[in-house]
Amino acid sequence: MKKAVILGASGLVGSFLLEDLIVSAEIEKVYALGRRPLNNESPKLEQITGDLMSEDFWELSLDADLIFICIGTTKAKTPDESWYFKIDHGIPVSAAKWAKAKGLKRLLVVSALGAKSQSSNFYLSTKGKMEEDVRKFGPETVVLRPSMIMGSRQETRPLEAIAMFIFRILNPLIPRKYRGVKARDIARAMYNLSLAETAPELVLSKDIPKKAKA
Repeated sequence: MKKAVILGASGLVGSFLLEDLIVSAEIEKVYALGRRPLNNESPKLEQITGDLMSEDFWELSLDADLIFICIGTTKAKTPDESWYFKIDHGIPVSAAKWAKAKGLKRLLVVSALGAKSQSSNFYLSTKGKMEEDVRKFGPETVVLRPSMIMGSRQETRPLEAIAMFIFRILNPLIPRKYRGVKARDIARAMYNLSLAETAPELVLSKDIPKKAKA
């Protein structure tokens, strides 16, 4: 049995993943790291809250095997690019360094389709740099690059809701590699890959539903 750490458990993908980890017979303990407490109770779950951008936070000592990073923000929530970078790049890299130092065996992180450090698009460039540095400083890493993440969020994101509506209608007509991916499938794919004997370094959007069924 394994012990897991999860960042971003309150988000769309993270909430599904947390459910999978809690009910899993393969996972004996789940540590959820975040800024605020989750509305979730389980004898298997331990919540640790604090400022994930603070160096002091990452002095915590946990006995774990796996770490899942589902954290991220949006331009609407974080219009300041420097803060955006600190969240989408800084937190995953800090987590990766911590995981490596503590001897965790595998790290799984949600990125984005088209992520590339040299991209002229700030969002894709941030995700690309995050991928590179997480691999550089962390343990064995599995990156998932979904296209549009499909699912109902607790928070209201009008533009994203419109985009999702369009994706639902057009998804069958869109080339497979660009199709929207269900948040549930991303979470299940992460869970399956975390327990696999060997796992790929990169899982593209079109392959995520397959990994979810593995």
